[in-house]
Amino acid sequence: MEMTLSDAGPDVTCIRLTGRLDAAGADLIGVKFTASAVAQGKPTMVDLAGVSFLASMGMRLLISTARALDTKGAKLALFGAPALVQNALEQAAFDQLMPLVATEAQALEALRG
Repeated sequence: MEMTLSDAGPDVTCIRLTGRLDAAGADLIGVKFTASAVAQGKPTMVDLAGVSFLASMGMRLLISTARALDTKGAKLALFGAPALVQNALEQAAFDQLMPLVATEAQALEALRG
């Protein structure tokens, strides 16, 4: 699992993930992912286009980060998920917890709206 961090404007963090977000992948990036998203307390969007597989530990990482951001008054949005990952997120009702959209532009809109 690889993670890259960038700004999507002055008030939004973008995290791009590549690889398998399974137990090993979540373990590999967990601390850095959470710290990158939560430390500044800014709305954060996560690009899942490069994620080939999502397991329960990856889901847990996303949910715990979203909850931590929520305590700081910020949101987490997910975008670009491939069909397999999108299906897993929908079955786990992630759209009830955070914005789950197709494009980066939609994620920005969801975070600002």
